[in-house]
Amino acid sequence: MATQLEIALELAEEIKKINQQEDNRIPSSDSFLKDMIAFFSRDMHEIREILEMLREARYIFIIKIVLPEQSKNAREQDQGVDAYIYADLKIVTDLKGFAEKKLEKAYEATYYKRKSPFQITRELFPKIKEHNNTPLGRFINISVMLEEYQRVLTAAPNEYDDNRRRNLLSELLERNGAPVTVARDIPDYEITSLGGGGGSPLGFKRAADVVASNDVTFNPKSPWSRLTSKFSAEFLIRIHLRKYEFDTVRKLILGGKLVNFDDLKYVRDSIQTMENHVHLDPILQNFTDEMTELRRLAQKKMNILKGITNSGSIQN
Repeated sequence: MATQLEIALELAEEIKKINQQEDNRIPSSDSFLKDMIAFFSRDMHEIREILEMLREARYIFIIKIVLPEQSKNAREQDQGVDAYIYADLKIVTDLKGFAEKKLEKAYEATYYKRKSPFQITRELFPKIKEHNNTPLGRFINISVMLEEYQRVLTAAPNEYDDNRRRNLLSELLERNGAPVTVARDIPDYEITSLGGGGGSPLGFKRAADVVASNDVTFNPKSPWSRLTSKFSAEFLIRIHLRKYEFDTVRKLILGGKLVNFDDLKYVRDSIQTMENHVHLDPILQNFTDEMTELRRLAQKKMNILKGITNSGSIQN
């Protein structure tokens, strides 16, 4: 079972990836929590607790976009809806532009007239409760807070340094009762996204992006298909690698689940990174043969793809 540190880092990484999507870039608790509960097999209280620690460790910002409804029953107390933002200046800046466009559209749909984001927030933020739990109200809150977070990140960038955040998160977990040795479960180095983003426009896959195979059929009801409908393949691969589940990734490739060139390249590059840092992780030293086999398999599949397109040698 994944440790709290593993879950925390994966939650932060998933929020970051969602924030960088083309659309639906701001995950909210009314849907995101359900997905994470199902994926990590943890209850809502624990996932919320970890997200709060990520906020305290300055990995993420949490915006209250829907105020809670009052309830007489304490057990059924509504907690409202939160939005999750990865604490990175470029991401926050990009999201601010994204949110302002959504705000303009929501305002126009509500009042049938156009105004700038600045005019909208100046007019409606003082009476935000009147727009609670509406698309307009959500994006007013998001736009206002993103502007504030932009100032915070610009004024104190060192507070959001990855090493500082990682240390703070470890302290928070330890204070919360997580074992001190939890840090050993994940190597000190991070498996970062090394794969390129050279996908086709409009989301279409080129024939060259997929390994040709007459034996592999896509089953939308399979567990892997259900997972990849909610999470990126890269996210799932990263979890398996951090848990040293190299054989699982190998089976995913052989079984035709990982057939996209960028996914295969991510596997190969991640394994190369791990091999270069094997001296930092005593546990990883037990998997050198498995890593070599997996790296070669990923490279072989990439070579097949390159052979299909006749595009020459593999490009790093």
